Amino acid sequence: MSTINPSPDLDPCLLFPQAVDMENAVIGAVLLESKVFPEVEGILSAADFYSERNRAIFAAASNLGRKRQPVDVLTVMEELKSTGKAEEAGGYACLAKLMSGITSSAHVIRHAQIVKQKSVARQIILLASAIQRQAYDETADIADVMESLEKAVTEINTSSVSGIESLSMPAALKKAIDTAWQTQTDWQSGKMTSVPTGLYCLDDELEGGWHTPDLIIIGARPSMGKTQHALSFAKAASSAGADCMFASIEMTAVQLVNRYLLEDARINSYNLRSGRMSPEEWAAVDERSASLSGMRLHIADNHNIRYLSNIKSEARRLHRRGSLKLLVIDYLQLICTNMKFQNRHLEIGHITKELKNLAKELDIPVILLSQLSRPEKGTVKEPVLSDLKESGEIENDADIVLFIHKPDYYDAQAKDKQGVPWKGRGKLIVSKNRQGIRNQTVLFYHDDRYKKIFDYKQYPATQGQLPSEHRNEDADKPF
Repeated sequence: MSTINPSPDLDPCLLFPQAVDMENAVIGAVLLESKVFPEVEGILSAADFYSERNRAIFAAASNLGRKRQPVDVLTVMEELKSTGKAEEAGGYACLAKLMSGITSSAHVIRHAQIVKQKSVARQIILLASAIQRQAYDETADIADVMESLEKAVTEINTSSVSGIESLSMPAALKKAIDTAWQTQTDWQSGKMTSVPTGLYCLDDELEGGWHTPDLIIIGARPSMGKTQHALSFAKAASSAGADCMFASIEMTAVQLVNRYLLEDARINSYNLRSGRMSPEEWAAVDERSASLSGMRLHIADNHNIRYLSNIKSEARRLHRRGSLKLLVIDYLQLICTNMKFQNRHLEIGHITKELKNLAKELDIPVILLSQLSRPEKGTVKEPVLSDLKESGEIENDADIVLFIHKPDYYDAQAKDKQGVPWKGRGKLIVSKNRQGIRNQTVLFYHDDRYKKIFDYKQYPATQGQLPSEHRNEDADKPF
């Protein structure tokens, strides 16, 4: 019986992790009772088997499963013959022997889990050997070695059952339908099926909120409130039970938390920053801190977070802990790569492509803030895709592009087409939506200090102020 050969760099005196008896038990149970195969396939792939014979047999069973054909000793044997693997698998006699050694499939899941553990152990050993060789290489950039390690560990933990194999149309259809069914089941049971934005109108426009694995670009000119919107989105995600990582390249964690504290009108910004807080303000800080302490928010503000590899590394670390459902990065033009490009446009393109790949790898939405070009002096117009710096690359990789626009920033007396002042109001322009309608506008409220962002659908406009009938306990809660 042939097996996997370990790397020649490894100590030949050490036995490669394996559990061939458990593998035989899993194969025998699958051949004996075909109904257990879908559960086993949810844990194992053919590559997880140490024995080449068992790998060939399980691969044949997987092929049958993808073709929606029954899995039993006869169909597996025919599949092995059609692929030229019958001899490698030991023929019908070997399959019959594996099956006859099993009286029940009662413990097959536990056996499959042990086989998986041995497979992961082998992958870790091989990874460690490869990383060691890279670390000894004097020409290798240690940052690249670290990123390679982080990505490889993540791939071991999150590797799909079918690896990089392509899906047939029937298999892809089944996956899509199963996903739709699971999504509806989750929704009916009250589970979160998308990450809410905190703005009901925006959720409606985006069919429920932020979806995986979208790359969302939020663009705005200076002083439009990019960071404040991002903080509101992060808070809404946290309130819904979704852990969020906020990579802040420009601001510190203290500055970001202060913004959350200052949502309370009782706390004066000047007093907070100058050390002149009154006892009443400290009491308000204590009260506000208690309400914020349960936020599921992870703030990455180290000065080295500006490097793309470090952002990805921390996101993968949180994801491995099972505690990352949304990544927010503030902001694109400040990200560095430690790589040489002919121009910044190419570097920006590399960054957005890598972040889109990260969203797919971790299966999370990624929100990336972006600075817009300033308008020509004396002109005021709504932002468009061409206003994005290095717009071509950003637009190509983004699934959704949102622009923040506040007409009253340019003209305090500005009014909309119905004559309603823009004071205290703004708009989010959905300029690109890969899965929906583009060039849609979502309106929102903000308070005078622009510390709170309110949902427009819940609070109708009245001269830029919240109507008195809506000034209740809930109306003072920002999203």
